[in-house]
Amino acid sequence: MEYVSFEGLRLDGRRAREIRATTIALGVDATVDGSCEYAVGNTRVLATVEGPTEYRAAGSEGDLEPTCAVEARHRESAFAQDGAREARRYDRRAQEFSRTLTGVLESAIVGTLMPRTRIRVTTQVLANDGGARAAAVNAATLALIDAGVPLRDMLAAVTVGYIDGHVLVDVNRAEERARGVELTLCAFAGGGDGDAHVVVGEQLDRGKCAVDVFESMHDLALAATRVVGARMRKATLKRTRSLATSRALEKF
Repeated sequence: MEYVSFEGLRLDGRRAREIRATTIALGVDATVDGSCEYAVGNTRVLATVEGPTEYRAAGSEGDLEPTCAVEARHRESAFAQDGAREARRYDRRAQEFSRTLTGVLESAIVGTLMPRTRIRVTTQVLANDGGARAAAVNAATLALIDAGVPLRDMLAAVTVGYIDGHVLVDVNRAEERARGVELTLCAFAGGGDGDAHVVVGEQLDRGKCAVDVFESMHDLALAATRVVGARMRKATLKRTRSLATSRALEKF
């Protein structure tokens, strides 16, 4: 299969450095403290946040924990991919990514402002057309913002693939099936109190690649996080203006 045409177009009509359209909806679940439905292309992820709430560690003698404990859980719906599958009680890849997601969010949350508390984050993939893990990081970040959790900066993630000699940003499901090398990168997108464009975490999947290829993938992924972060910040500001307007009208 030809993943990039002679004219430089991919299977879905995008260029190599073009990110799919993004749709962001904040505050979609009123039963939790924060929520976000994040869609990039046909990939859709729902993230919810519970907390911060008072937390006592198991086995403690009644003393509260001096830091903010973060618990992240990632799961994928049985209908998320092509064809139905039986829901598994234990998904090894989901468990591994849950631990990775926990570490990434811990690096962004300002835990010193919320001592002796716990925050629970749940991300669920509703539709997977590629880039689900990066979408989960972005959805979780926006859900934390919706919950009012202080962050050092806006976290943004993106997946870059290397297929048939081409470095492609924001790979879709068809491109993932090519089994090329993939790099998922998460970084501070800049604009907050943290250091701009600092890489928080990255993971290289499906084999090895040459150093120059990795550098090209890394540079493209880092540049893409700035674009994704700008989209996330725009949605956050839009949500803030909407809440400010509605609450002002409630006074009259």
